[in-house]
Amino acid sequence: MRDLPEFPFDFAFYNETNSPDTEFYEIAYDQITDIAEGHNDIVGASLSLEELSGEETSHAYQARVVLYVRPNNISATEVKSSALDALQKALDAALKQVRDKREKLRNY
Repeated sequence: MRDLPEFPFDFAFYNETNSPDTEFYEIAYDQITDIAEGHNDIVGASLSLEELSGEETSHAYQARVVLYVRPNNISATEVKSSALDALQKALDAALKQVRDKREKLRNY
């Protein structure tokens, strides 16, 4: 993998598909660092992509995003027919949870 930007916190990226690491890493980097900017609640993240395809499931990919957010962690898992779709939907779901959590705290 070529030199990639570093996250401002701990980040683990596991790609067990034939899809390019660099593209998916950069998508995750852009979206997670955007939502973390100006906040100190996100202290780490983990992302995993795996191909579930087999005899019974053809072209199924699972993406799991875990954001280590104070005080409670956030996770989202999506299964889609393409690795990119699974990643994007899992990121969307996790980031929505972060926005909702922040809004709830703001209105408390």
